[in-house]
Amino acid sequence: MEITTKLWKTNLYIVLDFERIKFITTTPKPQESAANASEETKKQFTDWQRANITARCYILTNVVEHLQKQLDSLECVSQMIQTLDGMFAKNSSTARQAAIGALMNTYMIGGSVRDHCLKMMAHISTAEVMGAKLEQEMKIDMILESLPNSFSQFKMNYNMNKLKLTPVELMHELESAERFSGSKKVLIMLKVLQSLKGSLRVERRTRSRREQVQLSNRLQ
Repeated sequence: MEITTKLWKTNLYIVLDFERIKFITTTPKPQESAANASEETKKQFTDWQRANITARCYILTNVVEHLQKQLDSLECVSQMIQTLDGMFAKNSSTARQAAIGALMNTYMIGGSVRDHCLKMMAHISTAEVMGAKLEQEMKIDMILESLPNSFSQFKMNYNMNKLKLTPVELMHELESAERFSGSKKVLIMLKVLQSLKGSLRVERRTRSRREQVQLSNRLQ
């Protein structure tokens, strides 16, 4: 929202600057010139009126319908700009709160740690675009806190060693930890399978010997 607002105002000011009436965005309505006023005073008032009418047309034709109805009752362009700034500031604040809320309520549930980190970094970027001031350390803390218990050893090592990483560097380290953890799980599974195979072989040998003894007893 904030980017859109800035872009809209920038484009408006470009047009008004081209028309040489940008001054109207900050100039309030002057007092109407009296009949005996000087020609210079009368000209200034006439110039303001023309600039104000032109700028109002540009603004009203470039906003959505519900804003047109709110702004059309305002006579001065300077008032219209102030009103829009107030509206956009409120919307920007709401969007910023929503972005921070999404950031704080995102947790890794399945999937890869890379995808999760990219999602967290996207939330961080959105929050910053909306005006949130996030220190580097806070970004890292938020990412670490969003990880499941399987990364508890990594988090403990990170804090004990007082590491200072960027979110991207942290993502790469977490990927390495994830691969290492996956390798350990594979090794454990292989050991379990080997143990099971060994148990089966022992059981088969025992069964075979028992059957041989039973057969020998029958023959006797």
